[in-house]
Amino acid sequence: MDWQVTPNLGARSTSKFRPTYSIVAGVHREPLYSGMPIFTRRRLQAMFSELESHLDEAKGKDLLGRLENKRVEQVLPAEMELALLWGLFQLGDIDVEPHWFGNGRLPDAFSEMLFPGYSAVVEIAAVSDASLAQEDEMRRTAALLCEAANKARRGSGHHLHFQFGEESGFTPQGYVRGRKVDPEFSVTVDIAEQLAAWLQTLRDTSRAPLSIQKGRTDLVVTWHDIKQSHHSNFFSSMPAEAYSLTDNPLHSTLKAKAEQLEGDDFNGIRCLLLADAGSRLLRHIDEGMRSPGTLSGSEIIQSFLMNAGCNLDVVCVFSPHCDTNFMSLPRGSLTWNVRVFARPGFALAIDGLKQLAAVLPSPRFEGYQARSLQQQAAYATSARGWYLGTHISSGLTKMTISISARAFLDLLAGRLTTDQFNQMVGMDDTPNSVNLFRLCLERGEVISAIKIEPGGLDEDDDRLVVEFSTDPSASRLSRNMRISDGSGGSKNHEEK
Repeated sequence: MDWQVTPNLGARSTSKFRPTYSIVAGVHREPLYSGMPIFTRRRLQAMFSELESHLDEAKGKDLLGRLENKRVEQVLPAEMELALLWGLFQLGDIDVEPHWFGNGRLPDAFSEMLFPGYSAVVEIAAVSDASLAQEDEMRRTAALLCEAANKARRGSGHHLHFQFGEESGFTPQGYVRGRKVDPEFSVTVDIAEQLAAWLQTLRDTSRAPLSIQKGRTDLVVTWHDIKQSHHSNFFSSMPAEAYSLTDNPLHSTLKAKAEQLEGDDFNGIRCLLLADAGSRLLRHIDEGMRSPGTLSGSEIIQSFLMNAGCNLDVVCVFSPHCDTNFMSLPRGSLTWNVRVFARPGFALAIDGLKQLAAVLPSPRFEGYQARSLQQQAAYATSARGWYLGTHISSGLTKMTISISARAFLDLLAGRLTTDQFNQMVGMDDTPNSVNLFRLCLERGEVISAIKIEPGGLDEDDDRLVVEFSTDPSASRLSRNMRISDGSGGSKNHEEK
């Protein structure tokens, strides 16, 4: 994690603002279905339980309610708010939503340890690309067309995928690029008839995708035999790009949180802790897109802090980050990439911010991954668990197999079939693998011991450790076998 405090354009810069500081995060594991995207449910519960005494009843209920909410715009910000409040608490005592703050709009926290020697009020926010990518507009259009398709042919809307066009070019005002989607799109009689006629040709192997144009909307509909999720049944080749310093979700968040921290009676530092919840502007904070005229996240933040009368002194960005190799594949574990921006002329020490990042639990996914998982309902306690991998060790006299305890419980509970369980724990019979439990039994080995190995707070699973040893109940009788009767003595002894 490269630390860099960025004084704004024209601000004083010294070497003490650019130290390097690194934290090694836990190993990234691919999830299956249940859990929270950024942190495990165990970790979230531990942080909440430790912080609970500093939360009033209303704040505690609000935080728990948002953590269990199905809506991605509620869950990810709540996760980061809890984690950062907990992190601030690790630095020293904090006041959550201090009621003495004068303007009636309470900051998230007050701390005297974040910036040693100074009092600070802190706001916490999370930013995504949803509005910049026009996800709501595309999802709404797709939903209306799916509804029309279902009326023409029952259930057909679940199989449709929509790709929205884009337009680009140079104008007297500069380069312009935009998606062809109208927020006010509606399904006309002509479009409904066009869609119904196309659906009637679905058994025709030579059918082409359906093109629909209406006003500003231009899209192509394709049929898929596999049902499509309403979270991902639409696409645009145009990425989330910012062409304006003010017309983007990052600036809107900065403006809203600056207003939250207004107050003439407070003379300390006003700080915004900003988390990446699926925002390219924060994930690649110094990089604009390749299109002409695109802006980076750092340019937007610095421009905002330069405004006369800006109420923010410091903006600190937290973004999950994983290094990649020359093939753009993940290399190593996820860490928190942290950038600090200060308003012009404002000098500060960042020791407290360094400590805050150091105590934060390691993220499990990058922001865009966490957002996608949440949209796929990877949050339900009733869903399948997050399964740890299988470990195998073998000695001269016994074999030990460690499998996911949660997967075993899901099997017993009927959430997994036998075939699914075997596949999850790597015990399915394939040309390249074998069911090791069956192999042990065929070799005459039975279970000799079972224990639970805790996975810890940063895993929502434990390991079920199963030991095998040779036993006459499953093997041929032998002249050289010692067996216990279970009382501590030897029932049989070696024959001479």
